[in-house]
Amino acid sequence: MTAPKAQDPKAQDPKAQDPTPQDRATDDVILLDPAASRGPAPEQPGARRGGTLRILRDAAYDHLDPQRSYTLQSLAIGHLLFRTLTMFREDGRGGRVLVGDLAETPGRDVDGDGRTWEFTLKRGVRYEDGREVTAADVAHGIARSFAPEISDGPTHLKNWLGENGRYEGPYATGSSDVPGLEIPDTHTLRLRFPRPRPDLPFAVSQPVTAPVPRDADTGADYGRAPVATGPYRIEEHVPGERLVLVRNPHWDAATDPVRHDHVDRVEVEMGPEAAEQNLRVRADEGTDAWAVAENNAPRRVAAELIADPSLAGRLRRDPTPLVWYLAINTARVTDVDVRRAIAHAVDKAGFRDTMGADQGVLTHTLLPSATIGHRDYPDPYPAGEHGDPGAAALLKGNRPKLRLLSREGEYFTAPAKVLATSLEKAGFEIEVVEIDRPSHNAVLKTRGHAYDLYLMGMAADWPGASTLLGMFDGRTIGESGNDNFVYLDDPGINAEIDRLGRLPAHESAAPWAALDERLQRDHVPLVPLFSYLHVALSGSRVRGVFTSSFLGTPVYYNAHVEDGA
Repeated sequence: MTAPKAQDPKAQDPKAQDPTPQDRATDDVILLDPAASRGPAPEQPGARRGGTLRILRDAAYDHLDPQRSYTLQSLAIGHLLFRTLTMFREDGRGGRVLVGDLAETPGRDVDGDGRTWEFTLKRGVRYEDGREVTAADVAHGIARSFAPEISDGPTHLKNWLGENGRYEGPYATGSSDVPGLEIPDTHTLRLRFPRPRPDLPFAVSQPVTAPVPRDADTGADYGRAPVATGPYRIEEHVPGERLVLVRNPHWDAATDPVRHDHVDRVEVEMGPEAAEQNLRVRADEGTDAWAVAENNAPRRVAAELIADPSLAGRLRRDPTPLVWYLAINTARVTDVDVRRAIAHAVDKAGFRDTMGADQGVLTHTLLPSATIGHRDYPDPYPAGEHGDPGAAALLKGNRPKLRLLSREGEYFTAPAKVLATSLEKAGFEIEVVEIDRPSHNAVLKTRGHAYDLYLMGMAADWPGASTLLGMFDGRTIGESGNDNFVYLDDPGINAEIDRLGRLPAHESAAPWAALDERLQRDHVPLVPLFSYLHVALSGSRVRGVFTSSFLGTPVYYNAHVEDGA
């Protein structure tokens, strides 16, 4: 199992959930039919070939090295540059399917037990220099993720393969022979794991599986001039100022089931803050008519955009999978009725609005609505948007004294105090304790810490339930670095996580959703508060750009523009 990244949205790209909660993810499926993984991608009505798409963003990308790309907007631009073993194809309306990208299918579970997976590469997938991609190139890309020099990318595949034996990466060893990773021939990869890994088709959609030719690998500097396999290649890159992409002449639409190369160029302007981006695109003057504001509009600007009916066709007001939770340390708050009282009492709307995210959606399920198998079960603690002080009845006359840990700074402490006030109205005594942001997660992930409640913003690495609910396995609790930072250790929950972890991914969605409801009804380890919406504008001449339902940022592989760019 893999746990979700606990995020600090002041320091990382935000992710969040759905403006109208519904079971949008129940139709998600891994498409095993090879025909679904062949190109070309579904036709985009009205799309024309030509023109320039312009993207406005606030800063440099963290990395353009695929094995190091881990923030949302780097992943989005990476779709245009790199191909991976599998990829989610989204329709822009919440529907997604997993298809083979480099691979002919989303993978073959060789023995049916999730321990051995095989991928056959498509013929004719080429780099920007015309060379054909080989299995050895994909293996070398995966091997790079083990190197300490580039250790800041996704770690799921590294951790799972690492159970086969120690490997320190190709630069230290001079070899790309990762234990458990085999190359039977030039177009086949086989991955072996000691334990079942039914989520592997999802994990290999991350750019850690992007191919890298060994002779082009410049180590930690590779992101300066990565070799493209997608429909675009880098023509110019001045970090922090601009990035220019032009067509990759060797990309073949017939091999790609997801991407298009409608526009001639993609020009990224780095530097404008989120408010400036959205106001420029709103004015729609000059080349900004062909531009996309990539960053979420700040509260004041978002309210203006939403209130302007003339922008309805250009405004993206879309769900993202970042959810804020009030986490409860179950090792200290051991009475489940006390935890239920907390869930009844919290002022979710006050918390959301104080964070300046008044477009966010209040929620009560552990799984965000973009999760495969999500089910919007009835709220077990219905108390209205601002909580119910009547929850004091569950306390049976007691006044529990709880310590609420908050990151320092008004952005975090103000909403923490709103929650504290609502809990005090229900009969709790709350002490709000501030801690510096860099220390926050390290402290709460250390067993035996002295805090009862803490605020966590989380998003999973792919829209699978195991990436979130797997964190509640009590057997993973150690002295430090605990993804199970609520310290729940229930034998029944542990056994169910074991059982679901052995199920094929396409069979496990409904049981994971049932576990979501069971955890909330019987244990209350987290109180879901709200999920972010992505609110931003596209220019009047831009078409085909939408907010990814699980990345929570605009994606561009369907983009096209009207005449005149």
